[in-house]
Amino acid sequence: MQVTEVNGEYVPFDSPTIFHSDGERINSTSTLRFRTEDAVKGSLTDAGFGTIDVHDLPYAPGRGWLFIASA
Repeated sequence: MQVTEVNGEYVPFDSPTIFHSDGERINSTSTLRFRTEDAVKGSLTDAGFGTIDVHDLPYAPGRGWLFIASA
């Protein structure tokens, strides 16, 4: 995989797949979106969730969040 650009919270990357049987290559482009904690909370609130708890990811503290939301 190779990151092709960083544009704010959007990070597109190319990920080629090469088939061993015939060497055919298929290129795939995907985009990851990295949002702030407040942005995710805002989206959950806008969607009607009233209670939102945020925790560090248990397997990667300080590197991401686990959101638990209920109506």
